[in-house]
Parts: sequence; structure tokens; C-alpha cells
Amino acid sequence: MKKVNQASAPKRVKKISTRTAKRKLSNGSVASKKLVSKRRKSSLKAAYGRRNRINANWMYHVPVPVNGFKGAVFSIVLILSVLFTRRGTAKSPPVVSQTDGKKSTRRVKRNSFFMLGVLPNSNQVITAILKMPISYKLKGDRARAIINACTGNLLIVIPAITITAYLALLAAFVTAQTNMATGTRGLRPIRDNAWKAVENALGALMAVAQAAGNASPSTAIAIIESGAFYVKTARSKKETIFTVSNSNTSGTLNMSAAGAPINALHVWQQSLDGITWTNLGSTHKAKASYPGFTPVSKVWLRHRTDTNGIFTVWEYFYITVS
Repeated sequence: MKKVNQASAPKRVKKISTRTAKRKLSNGSVASKKLVSKRRKSSLKAAYGRRNRINANWMYHVPVPVNGFKGAVFSIVLILSVLFTRRGTAKSPPVVSQTDGKKSTRRVKRNSFFMLGVLPNSNQVITAILKMPISYKLKGDRARAIINACTGNLLIVIPAITITAYLALLAAFVTAQTNMATGTRGLRPIRDNAWKAVENALGALMAVAQAAGNASPSTAIAIIESGAFYVKTARSKKETIFTVSNSNTSGTLNMSAAGAPINALHVWQQSLDGITWTNLGSTHKAKASYPGFTPVSKVWLRHRTDTNGIFTVWEYFYITVS
């Protein structure tokens, strides 16, 4: 019987790659720049996916507390705030597309928790601010609201004659602003000057509110807001602002302001009613001391700098002379 030879398995042939061989790219070539850009996009995509995975499996880790009693209290507050807060859903604010103008809303899940980042600090300064709008019409409305809020205010005591004078300044500004609608040339400077007078009046009112707030730190915010002023709370800073204090000599006030260029003059003025202002003097130094004030009287002081005819805005202070 003839022995039939079985066909042997075909030899494995190495597949020839059809890829184009990699070539060395010079650092400045266009191909090199494209390759670097492609690799950067790939790495950014990988990092983005990793960040999403981390966010999806986020767990709260209690930070290492600081030493002492405050550190222990801080850690307890953080742990309790995380454990006892409920998971909830909140609707994100409407987002307007920049392309089609359609509104889109989405519901997102969030883990609300309270974190006491900084413990209450007594080194806080509560400051009254005007926060005036840009529109002149709205400026007039806000100025009227402030003057009305300070009228008869038991927390911010303003003489009736001062309120009357400030309302007259506001009326002059409103008239100048109304005349602007006629389009007549030369009315803009009149309107602007009328507003500067109103703005100075508001600064004088705010100085009284600030002085009342400084005298009662526990209720400073309520006092300032009762005059329709806004409140700004911030840590105290080292730079000097315009301040006035009583000296050891009765009837003498010490004044201090921020620094200015060497060729600038510091201008100091006083007023007993917030309407009529008189010059105390001008100095090259940012500090000055003036006598002659009546003890147990209340007085407005203001300061600005004059650099070759260029004036800064007035800074106001209200104080009771001792």
C-alpha cells in the first residue's frame, strides 16, 4: 500500500507592514509641530478622563487639624457638617447660548456641605460705600434714596438744614440731567459739575454713617445700611487712609492721609454743617495737626491732594471734638 504524504502546514509568512517608515523630524519642521500638537491633545484627553473618574469616586478626607483647642473644634465642625448634610438636587441657573440665544437648564446633583474655612476674626473693618450706578438717571434715583434714608434717621443724625441743602443740590442736578435731553451743546459740563456737588454731599453723609458705625462695631452694619449705604467687610490693611483723631490737647485734631507724590500738596478743609467748607491749610506732608476746634462739637473734615492743578477726589471724616 502506497504511503500518502500528508500536506504539511504552510509556513507562516511574516506580514509586511504597509505603514510608512517613521522618519526623523527636525525640531523646527511643520511635521514635528503637528506631532507634538497631536501628542499634547492625547495627553490632555487622558488627563481629562482621569479627572472625571476621580470626581465620580470623590470621597471627603478630613484634613489634618491644627494643634490646640481651635484645631479640635475646627475638625469636629468639618466632620459633622459632612456627615449630617443631605444630598439633594438643585437646578442650575439658566445659561444663555452665545450662538443661538436659546435657554438651557439642567439638573445637577451636588453634595452640599459646610466648610468653616476661616474662624471669625476680630481684625475686620466694616466700611460704608456708595456703589453708584453708571447711568446718571439711576445715580439721581440712588442719591435721593440715600438722602431720604438719612432724613430723620436716629442712627445717622444729620442736621435738618444740611438735608435741605443737599436736596437743593440734587434738584439742580436733576434739572441739568433733564436738560440733556434737548441735545443742546455745552450742557454736559453743567450736568457733570452738578453731579460732583451731589457726590460730595453723599460723601459727607456717608462719613457720618461710618462714624456712627465705628462707635458701635456690634451694630455697625445695621447702622450703615439704615442710611441706604452698602457695606464692605474686609481685613484691615496696613496702608494709611484718611483718618482724624483727637490729640492730647483739647480742641486740637490730628489728621493723617495716604502718601502722595513729592510735588503734591495735601489740602485739608473743615465744615460745621457739611455745607460750607473752609480751608485749614495745605501741607507737603501727609500728616497735619490743627487747633482751634470747639470741644464737644461735631465737625466734618475732608482731604484731597493737589498735584500741579490735578486734584484727587475728596475723602471725608466725621468726628466729635474732645
